[in-house]
Amino acid sequence: MKKIVSTILYVMFFGFAATLVTACVLLLIDPSDRFERSINNIEAVPINGDTDNNDSIYEQIEEKISSETAADHQLINIKYGYQALEKDEKRNLYDKIAKSIYSITDKADENGRYRTARMRMKDVKMSEFDIREVINAYICDNPEIFWIENLFGYAYSENDTIIEFYSVLSPKECGEHIKIFNEKMHSILSDIKPGMTEYQRERLIHDKVLGSCVYKTGISSASDGWQYFSVYGALADGEAVCEGYAKSMQVLLTRAGIPCSTVRGDADGIPHMWNVVQLGNEWYHLDPTWDDNDKDGVINYEYFNVTTEAILKNHVISEGVDAVINVEDSNSIDPLARYNFAVPMCTDKTMNYYYAEGVMIQKVDEESGKRITVALIEKAQNSEVYIPIRFGSEMPYSEYLEKLFYEAPYQFYNCIEQANMRLDDEHKISMDSVSVLQNENDMTLRVKIKSEKAAA
Repeated sequence: MKKIVSTILYVMFFGFAATLVTACVLLLIDPSDRFERSINNIEAVPINGDTDNNDSIYEQIEEKISSETAADHQLINIKYGYQALEKDEKRNLYDKIAKSIYSITDKADENGRYRTARMRMKDVKMSEFDIREVINAYICDNPEIFWIENLFGYAYSENDTIIEFYSVLSPKECGEHIKIFNEKMHSILSDIKPGMTEYQRERLIHDKVLGSCVYKTGISSASDGWQYFSVYGALADGEAVCEGYAKSMQVLLTRAGIPCSTVRGDADGIPHMWNVVQLGNEWYHLDPTWDDNDKDGVINYEYFNVTTEAILKNHVISEGVDAVINVEDSNSIDPLARYNFAVPMCTDKTMNYYYAEGVMIQKVDEESGKRITVALIEKAQNSEVYIPIRFGSEMPYSEYLEKLFYEAPYQFYNCIEQANMRLDDEHKISMDSVSVLQNENDMTLRVKIKSEKAAA
C-alpha cells in the first residue's frame, strides 16, 4: 500500500538571517504504482484422484524457523487466530497445519508446486470457508511461515475432509531459505541489549526493518513474486509490500518480548496491512510501511505508536471475523471477505514517538530553548536526523512556527548555535540544511537536520 503522509509539508529554510527566505514543497506521492493483492485472497482447488491413495514422497524439512529471542526476553506467542476458532475441528486442523507445512513432496506437480503432507479430518466435513478461516488464523499467528502459497486443496472421502497445502519451494530450497532467514533474524535480534526498554526495542526493530527493506512497487499479486508478501522478502531480500513489512514486525517484536499482531484493512481504497503493538498495558497502532516514506532514505515516525483515532484518519480497519460469519443466510458469506481476529482499541499516547521522544513546548521561551538545545546535541552526537517537537495549547500552531523559525530572535537557529558551541567538528549542525515536517492536526513538528560535514 502506498504510504501517504496527509496534511504534512516540507518547508526548506535557506540561510540564517534577519529575513528568512523559505520555499514550501508539498510532499506528493503517486499511489498508482502500489497496488497490492487482497490479503485474504486464499484460493481453493479440488484434490483430484483417489484421496486414499497418496503416493507422493514427502521430505521432512530439518531446518526449522528459529524461536530464538532477543537478549533475556521470552517469546510472546500471539494466538488471536487460534482463540477465535470456535469449534474443536477448526482447532484440530490448526494444530495439524504446524506439522504438515514442514513435510513437502520432493517433486513439483505440473503447476510447479510442491505439495505438503495431506491432513485428514476424520468424521468431519469442513466447508471451504471454514478451512480458509483456519488457514487465515494460522497465518495471523505464525507470519514467519513464508513458503506456503495462498492456495489449498481439499476433497471429501466419505465423511472425512482431506486438505493439503502447496509450497513455492522444494524441501531442499526451503531448508536453504529458512537458514538464511534465521541468520538475518539473529543479526537483528542480536542488536538488542539487556536493559533496553520496550520502546527502545520496538524502535530498534522498526528502524532495522525499514533501514534494510525498500517498498517493492508495481506488485499486484503473488504471481509477481511470492517473496514480496513475506517476511523472507522483507528481511532476507530487502524488498516487500506492506504484508512483508507488517509480518516482519510481528515476528521480530514477539521475539523481543513485545506482543504484536497484524491488522488487515484498507488505506486509500487499497488492501493494506499494518500492526498493533502492546507496550506496558497499552496497545498502539504501528504502520511500518507508511513510516518508510523518505526519499533520502531517512526513517519516519508519523505512524509509530498512534491511537485508533489517529490511524482511522486515513486507514480503514476490516471488521472482525464474527461479523463476517454471523449472518442470517450462511450462503451469503463472502469466502474472500477480509477480516481481523482481534484488534485492540488504542487510546494511549504515552509511547507515541512525539510523546516519548519529543521536546514539549508550551511557551517559546528560554526554558524551551534549553530543551531544544539539549535535544539537538543528543541527536547530533547519535547521528540522528530528526528533532521531534510537540506543542502545547498556549498558542495556535502557526504562532509556534512563527516564533521558532520566522520571527527574531529565531529561537531554533539560536539553539543550533548554542548546540554547535558544545559539539565537535564532526557533529556540528548545518544552519542551511534545516527542513520542517509539519502536522498541525496533532500539534507536532519534526525538524530535519544535517551535519555541516554531510551538508557540504
